[in-house]
Amino acid sequence: MTLDFQNPFANYGNIAYGEHFIGRKDALMIIENRIIRPREAGNLAIIGLPRIGKSSLVYKALIEHKRELVTQNLLPIWINLGTYDEAPVFFRSLIIHCVDEMEGLNWLSEPIDKAACRVLDDKISWSEGYGHIQRFFEKVRQVGYRILFILDEFDHARYLFKGDIVGFQRLRDLADNPEWRVNFVTTSRRSIRDIESQTQAISTFDGIFHKHYLAMFNSDDLEEYFMRLESVSIPVFPHVKDRILFYCGGYPYLLEMLGYEITEMFREEQSARSARVEEAAHRVEQSFVDHYDRTISLLQEDGSLHKILQVLFGPVVDVKQIDIDELLRYGLITRKAQEKCVAFSEHFHTFLNLIEREVDLWPLWRETESALRGVITSKMLEQYGENWVEDLEKARPNLQSIFDKCREAQSREEKLFGSRASRSLIDFTYPQDLFAIIFAEWSIFKSVFGKDKNYWDQRGQLLGKIRTPLAHNRDESLYDDMRKTAEGYCKEILRIVKTS
Repeated sequence: MTLDFQNPFANYGNIAYGEHFIGRKDALMIIENRIIRPREAGNLAIIGLPRIGKSSLVYKALIEHKRELVTQNLLPIWINLGTYDEAPVFFRSLIIHCVDEMEGLNWLSEPIDKAACRVLDDKISWSEGYGHIQRFFEKVRQVGYRILFILDEFDHARYLFKGDIVGFQRLRDLADNPEWRVNFVTTSRRSIRDIESQTQAISTFDGIFHKHYLAMFNSDDLEEYFMRLESVSIPVFPHVKDRILFYCGGYPYLLEMLGYEITEMFREEQSARSARVEEAAHRVEQSFVDHYDRTISLLQEDGSLHKILQVLFGPVVDVKQIDIDELLRYGLITRKAQEKCVAFSEHFHTFLNLIEREVDLWPLWRETESALRGVITSKMLEQYGENWVEDLEKARPNLQSIFDKCREAQSREEKLFGSRASRSLIDFTYPQDLFAIIFAEWSIFKSVFGKDKNYWDQRGQLLGKIRTPLAHNRDESLYDDMRKTAEGYCKEILRIVKTS
C-alpha cells in the first residue's frame, strides 16, 4: 500500500455525504416513511446533541436524492435558519428559494411567477405580504408540486421569533392548510416545544411533528466505522476497539476526529502493528475537551447539567423519571448492568465526575461532605503528619483498598485532564469511605462525634444510599423520605463538626 491513500475521515466536522456517511439505517427509514414514501408527506423534527449528525442525516436522505424526489414532484429546499435575523425576511426567502429552484426545473408557470412577484413587492405591508405567501403556495399546490423545506439549525427560531407572537403560528398555517400546504423537516438541539416556550409563543406548531431523537451510533454503525479504518489496512483488534469506545462511545463527531488522527499516524508509520489509540487521543485531547465544554454549557443553559450529574453521581435532589428518559433519548447516558446509568463514554463520564466536584448539586450535602473530609484531614494530620495517608494505610491495612481506588481515580483524571484534576486524594472518597476512616480511628474521632459506632454507621449507610445514583425502579416517594431524613443527618454532622 502507498502513502497516498485517502483518509476516510478527512471530512470530519462537516456534513457527511456520499461514501463519507456512516450507518443510520433506522433513522433513514423513518425519513423514508414519514417524508418520501407517502403521497402526502408529514413533518419531521430531528433532535439531537451538537455534531451528532442531524444535518448529515437529512442531507443523505433528501438532498442527495433530490433528482429522484423531483421526478415525484417533491422539491426539497435546504434553508439554514441561523442565517436570518428578521422573521419577514425569512418568510419571503421561502418564496425566493422556491422561485430559484422551480425556474431551474422549468416548473415556474406564469401564475406562480405572478404570485411570487406580489409577495416580493416592497410596497406592501408584512401582514398583507403573508397573505400573498399563502396564495403563492396555493398556486404551487394546484399544479401538483410539493415543497419540502429543510430548516437546519432550527434552535435559532427562539431568537428569530422572539417577541413575534405569530411566527410559529404562520409556520403551522403553511404546513396545515391543504390548499397551500408545505412540509417541514427541522434539525435542532432542543425540541420544538422547548424552542417555542423560550419565545413565549402560544402555538401548536410542535404538535404537527413526528419527533426523532438522533443519538449515538448503534452496534451496526460502529462496525461500519471500524471497517473504514480497516479499509486503509489499519489493524483494528478487539483491544483497539475497546480503547476507541472508551474515548468516544458512539459519538460520531468524536469517533471521526479520533479516526482521522489514527489514520494519519498510520500514514506516518505504516509498519505499526495496530492503531495507536492513546497517542492519537492525546493529539485530539484539547478538541475533545472543547467539545465537552460546549456540551456542558448547553446542558447548563437547559437546566440539564444538574440532572445528569445527579443521575450519574448523586445525591439525587430533584430528578424525575422523565428527566432520565430525556437524557437516554439524547444518548448522553446509557444503561449498564443492574440498571446503572453511565455517560456515553468512560472518558466523558470521568470528565463529568470532575465537573461534579465543582458544582453544588445539593448545597447541604456538599457542605457536609466537605466538612467530613476537612475534619478527617485535620485529625489525621495531627496524628500522623503530612504523609498521613501512607502512615494510616500502614497502621490500618483494611483502608488500603479505599485509598488505592482513590489513587486510581486521581491518576485517571490526571492522565486524561491534567491540571484540571484534583490534587487531594481524599476528594475521591465516598461517604462509605469517609465513615470507614472514622471508624478505623474511632479512638480519635469519638471525642468529635460522640455516641457509638452503631449510631453513626446507621447515618453513614443512609448517606451512602443518598449519594448513590438514582436507580431506574426506585420508589420516588420512598426516596424523598430518605432525603428528608438525610437532611437531618447532614445538619447534625455539620453542627457537631463546627463545634468540635
